[in-house]
Amino acid sequence: MINQLYRQKHRSLILPILGAIAFILTVTFSPVANAKLFDGPVDILPLEQRVALRNGEVIFLGKKGEYTCRILTNSSIEDAWQVLTDYENFSEFLPGVKSSELIEQKGDRTVFEQVNKVKTFVFSIEARLQIANTETYPQQIAFEAIDGDIKTLKGKWTLEPVSPYPSAPADQVLLTHKVMVEPNKSLSDEIFFKIYENRLQETVAAIKQETEKRSS
Repeated sequence: MINQLYRQKHRSLILPILGAIAFILTVTFSPVANAKLFDGPVDILPLEQRVALRNGEVIFLGKKGEYTCRILTNSSIEDAWQVLTDYENFSEFLPGVKSSELIEQKGDRTVFEQVNKVKTFVFSIEARLQIANTETYPQQIAFEAIDGDIKTLKGKWTLEPVSPYPSAPADQVLLTHKVMVEPNKSLSDEIFFKIYENRLQETVAAIKQETEKRSS
């Protein structure tokens, strides 16, 4: 009888403890809890993109004038913003930019004129563009060509801070560039898109390099 009372007493203590452990395990390993741990701007991307970004590579998606590029910079969001809005110095660090001049700055709207030069084995082309930006600091820069040698150019840059783990301060920035471009008829569409795609990837890589240079 004493042994029976002893077992009942310890059973009454063990059952609540087991229940508490089960609750903790359920919360820790539930899909909802895991979603909260892995819902950063990079973590929600497909695995292949996550690996490429963390290896310092440019993500390039799209064709025939509609593109998305992504890059992960080891910098603050302020440094990334400074590079993207350094209109008068684009020729110093962006490939193919011959000159860039700030024309208008009023509130969140900025207009600048840029001359780009492309050299191939066969020919050399210069293109002038006047671009109007609408800045929403520090999340987004929307842009659109309002004059120049391209029929249509519009899109946006999106800046998202990235933390090494939940609740930690951000130490990287995910830059996403979405653009729609349509050439005038001075070049065939096939040639234009090939040149533009190569230059776009070079430009995004140069922005990463310049941002990390300034951050360091």
